[in-house]
Amino acid sequence: MTKSETQFRASNLTDSEQEDIQRLKRLFDEKAGLSQKDFGSRWGIGSPGMMSQYLTGKRSLGLAAAIKFAKGLGVEVADISPILARQLPPATPTPAASDAVVPATNEQAGPPEGYIRLEHLSAQPSMGHGAVVDELEQVVQHLDVLERWVREEVGSVDAQRVKVLTAKGRSMWPAINHRDLVFVDVAQRVIDAPGIYVVHVAGRLLLKKALILANGTLVLRSENQTEFPDEERYDLAKEGDTITICGKVLAWWSLRKG
Repeated sequence: MTKSETQFRASNLTDSEQEDIQRLKRLFDEKAGLSQKDFGSRWGIGSPGMMSQYLTGKRSLGLAAAIKFAKGLGVEVADISPILARQLPPATPTPAASDAVVPATNEQAGPPEGYIRLEHLSAQPSMGHGAVVDELEQVVQHLDVLERWVREEVGSVDAQRVKVLTAKGRSMWPAINHRDLVFVDVAQRVIDAPGIYVVHVAGRLLLKKALILANGTLVLRSENQTEFPDEERYDLAKEGDTITICGKVLAWWSLRKG
């Protein structure tokens, strides 16, 4: 696309396309937590120039790009573009989880009113020495949870940002156990305070206590200091491009046998 074509498109957006761009820009500013460069690279959208064109309306936002933006921002395609969302195939009903978690019926294609569906992300963050992640059997596919419970108990003001992961290993024991269900704010893409984070580093997906020192050093530690006393340190000025913060842990569920 030439410069003149790009300028022509930007000045000839339909009202609905302008509204889509405004929604996308607002959601990006509120939820991305990454630079345009890092966001575009992580979610396969394109170069910083392409990201800028999408966010300013100089490039038409098709369904494929809208799906990638929605996934990265933790929202639905309809939140960005109601018109493009109509092009999506109909959702397939899937079984859900009782009480605050509600069982689904065969006719139920989505969560009932007042509930929100927390999708399970397929990857299993390692809590061991950080070997390359292999897949555990996915016991839970998703949870239909009372939205008010998510806000009050899990602690997220935006339940759409929360996804579920299955923990793996013993390094976060006794806080988090092997195969615990972990509630992660996937829109939290920076370490703004010490806590437990899902971090992708050197080809490994880790669930660790993390903090950033005043000198710009990322420190990853285990809760189980008896078995895993070592900590990992990374100079973000030199190694920041190889490290991705995938989300902050808000809460977790542990199975207790009677």
